[in-house]
Amino acid sequence: MTTTEAGTTKAGGAAPTRKAAWRRSDNTFAILMILPAVLVLVAVMVYPAIVAFESSFYRINTVTRAETYVGLRNYIRVLESPQFWDAFRRSLIWTAGAMTTQMICGIGLALILHKQIRGRSFVRGLVLFPYLVPAIVAVLVWRWIFSDTVGIANWLIMDVLHLSSRPIGWFDPNWVMMSVVIMSLWKYLPYWALFVLARLQTLPTELHEAAEIDGATRWQKFRYITLPWIMPVVIVLLVLRTIWAFNEFDMVYLPAGGGPLGTTTTVPVYIRSVAFELGDIGHAAAVAMVMLVMVAVLTNVYFWVYRRAERSLN
Repeated sequence: MTTTEAGTTKAGGAAPTRKAAWRRSDNTFAILMILPAVLVLVAVMVYPAIVAFESSFYRINTVTRAETYVGLRNYIRVLESPQFWDAFRRSLIWTAGAMTTQMICGIGLALILHKQIRGRSFVRGLVLFPYLVPAIVAVLVWRWIFSDTVGIANWLIMDVLHLSSRPIGWFDPNWVMMSVVIMSLWKYLPYWALFVLARLQTLPTELHEAAEIDGATRWQKFRYITLPWIMPVVIVLLVLRTIWAFNEFDMVYLPAGGGPLGTTTTVPVYIRSVAFELGDIGHAAAVAMVMLVMVAVLTNVYFWVYRRAERSLN
């Protein structure tokens, strides 16, 4: 009896040892699997960020590559630069305009695609098309649409709708920001619509049925049921798209190159101008670091709102 118990104890003691070894083996295998991805992220994201932060404390000669330590002088120049604050103001206008139009139109399109309409599957696939088009192609198409002479936009306004007797200069200083916002809306509307639609698919139908029994109107059902349900996804999309839009370069620079008269020179376009036209790499790096801090603060505000929206559903 003692021998059997001892054997059992021995076997029972050996099993956890083998299991622990197996777990250690799994952990090692998992680390080895993700190690290449981590190394790539460090190479293409972390290391350039460290170099940019370090460069912001130097004056760098772009010809000789000589570096002179200047401390916080680059940051002081950024905060005292009227050009930077003008670019920052335009970035806020651009980001607010792009996010507002994309959010409203994206939610509206998602609500339409959520309805039981004929050919809904085909329309859902077709909606994704603008997001797949490269930015340069989208800009070239919209430059033709907004052309003063052969553009379809002016033809609709003048000859079809009769809203104006002369063509609108879509790339004039007074109109160019609106034109860029419209281009961005066309390209990124599918991104919003598909994510909001995915959230709508999880909305329990019983909630709307109960609201209809209680006599709720269509607006009341949207205001008190649909909107709170999709709000967490909307806030996450706002966080991601605001970061991307604030840092976006191609959709702002390609239509007019930062002009005319600097009216589309946002902070990323301003960084390019300082770095490659003025050759002041240290100053450009300082601008990038200041923008990083601003975006980080804005992101924290968004996530605070997101947590409140999540708690309201519980």
